Amino acid sequence: MPGDSATQKKKRPMGLKARASKKQKAESTEQVVNDFDEDNTATIMLKNDLEEDANEMDELEGIFDSAMEELASGDPERAVTLLRGTIHECDRILRVHDRDIEAGVEAIEIEPRFYYIYGTALFSISEISAAELGDQRYEYLELSLHRLEQAREAMTGTEPFVWRVYDGLAKIGLDLLSREEADEEDKEAAAKLATAIGNFDRALDALANVDAEQAKSGTLATVEMVQSLADSSCLGETGSTTLMDWTESKLAALPASEPTSKEGQAAEICYLRARALWIRASVILGQMDETDEIPDKETFQRLLSEASDLLVEAESRDAVLLRGEIQLNLGNVQEDGDEQDRLYRLAIKDFKLIQADGELSEELTQFIEDFEQDDASDDDEEMDDANDEDASDDEDASDDDEMDDDEQ
Repeated sequence: MPGDSATQKKKRPMGLKARASKKQKAESTEQVVNDFDEDNTATIMLKNDLEEDANEMDELEGIFDSAMEELASGDPERAVTLLRGTIHECDRILRVHDRDIEAGVEAIEIEPRFYYIYGTALFSISEISAAELGDQRYEYLELSLHRLEQAREAMTGTEPFVWRVYDGLAKIGLDLLSREEADEEDKEAAAKLATAIGNFDRALDALANVDAEQAKSGTLATVEMVQSLADSSCLGETGSTTLMDWTESKLAALPASEPTSKEGQAAEICYLRARALWIRASVILGQMDETDEIPDKETFQRLLSEASDLLVEAESRDAVLLRGEIQLNLGNVQEDGDEQDRLYRLAIKDFKLIQADGELSEELTQFIEDFEQDDASDDDEEMDDANDEDASDDEDASDDDEMDDDEQ
C-alpha cells in the first residue's frame, strides 16, 4: 500500500466537508471530522490509486466491512481508525466526482451503497465517540441522516443493505428528536416520531425478506433499544407511550412462549414483555403527588404482578435484576407486613445474585444493608424479649419455691 515505502510520501487523509445537496441554497464547507494523524489511518487508501482496473466502490466497501468486523469483535479503537479512513475516502470520491462533473468529463457513478457506507460510517463514529465528540456528535448525526436519505432515494429496494438504511434513519431520527425537548403537543415532533417508527417497520420488513430468522433477532434488538429510549422519558410521556405501544405490538406478533421458558429467543421475549409492563408501571409511579400516593395503585400492582409471572424462571442478568426490582416495588405497596417482608426477601435474593456476578447499584446495595440491619435489630429484640420471658419464668419459679419453703 502507498505509505509502506520509505521513499514514497504518505498521503495525508482529507478532512471531511459537510456537503449539502444541490437542492439546498448553500454548501457548508465546515470541517466536521478532523484530520487523523495516526499512521494506520493516514495510509488507508484505495487500491485504485495504484491499479487502474480496481473498483473503488468494492475497495471502499472492504475498508468499511473491516471496520464493522473490528467493532463486532470488541475493538472500537481499531474500528474508529477504519471508520475515519472510510469517511475520508468517501469525501475524496465525492470531491473527484464533483470536480469531473464541473470539468464536463465522465465521472464515476455514485451508487446507493456509497451513500449507505458513508452515512453508516458517520453514524457509527457518532456512537462510538459520543463522549469525545460532545455536542459535535449531532453534526455527525445530521450528516449521517443526509447521506442515508440519499441512499434511500437512490435504492431500488432489492439491495441487501436496504434494512440497514431504514434502521439507521430510524435511530438517527429518534436520537435527534430526543435532543429537541419538544412540547407534548408539538405536532411536528409527533410527525418525526411517526416517521422514525415507520422506518423501523420498513427495516424489519426488509430484513424479513432477506432472512426471516435474523428478522426475529433484529426485532428483539430493536424492541429493547426502543424500550430503553421510552424508559428514559427524554421524549416525554406521550412520546414514551407511543414507543411502548409500538414495541408491544411487535412483541405480540412474535410466537407465543411459555412464561417459564428458558430457551433462546423465548426467554428474551418473556424478558422484553415483562420489561414493557415494568415501564408502564413506572409511568404510573412517576405520577405520584407530594403525599407519595400512587394514583392507580390497582393497575400498578397488576402490571408488576404480570411482569413477575413472566420472569419466574429468569436466568439472564438483566432479567434477574428486573425481577428483583419488581419484587421490591410490589413490596413497597403492600399493606400486609408479612407479605411485604416476603417480597423484600425475594428481591434481596435476586440482588445478591447480581452482586455475586458483578456490581449492583448504590441504591439497591443500600436497600440490602438497611433491610438486613433492621432484620438483625428485630432478631435482637426478639432475643431480648425471649430472655426477659425466661427471666420472668425463673423469678416465678423462685417465688414458688420460696412459698413452698414457707409452707413447710
